[in-house]
Amino acid sequence: MVEEFKVNRSSRQCFAQQRPLREGEWYYSVVIANDKGYQRRDYSAEAWETPPEGSVGFWKCQMPLNGERKMVLAPREVLIDLLRQMESDPDRAKLRFLLALMVLRRRYVRVIDSPGTDVSADTEGLKFMHLEVIDDGTTIEVLECRIGKQESESLSEALVELLYCEASEMEDA
Repeated sequence: MVEEFKVNRSSRQCFAQQRPLREGEWYYSVVIANDKGYQRRDYSAEAWETPPEGSVGFWKCQMPLNGERKMVLAPREVLIDLLRQMESDPDRAKLRFLLALMVLRRRYVRVIDSPGTDVSADTEGLKFMHLEVIDDGTTIEVLECRIGKQESESLSEALVELLYCEASEMEDA
C-alpha cells in the first residue's frame, strides 16, 4: 500500500546557511523523517553535500526568476486520459508509472486492491498497481517500474515538458 504524507512548500531559505535563496539559484529539497512526522528542508547548491541522516528523499529545484511566466499543470481530465493513452506504449512505461504516482498524489485516483491479480499471468513476475479514477470509478492498471538515479532526472524533465504549459496558453485555450 502507498503511504501518504504531507510536505510543505519550499521555505525559500537555505537551511544550512540560514539565508534566502536567490532568484534563479539551484537548490536541493529534502524530506526528513523525525518524531513529529516529515519535515522539508531546502539547501543551496553550494551548501549541499549529501542527504542528511533520516532522509526519505530529495530532489533538485531552481528558484523562479522574477517576471518568469508561470507554468501550470494540465487539467485532471487530460492527465487521466494521458495515463490511459500511454498504456499502449511500452517504451514509456516508466514515464507512465511516474504520471500514475503524480495523479495518485493529487488524489485524482486511488489504489484499489485487486485480489489475485497483483502479478499478471501473461507477464510473469511483473507487478501492477491497480487504480480507480475518483471522478468516474473506472480502473487503470499501471506497471510498477524501478527507476534508477541516472534516468530519474531525464524522466522528470520529460514529465514536466509533457504536462506543464505556460499559464497564458491555458487562458487562450
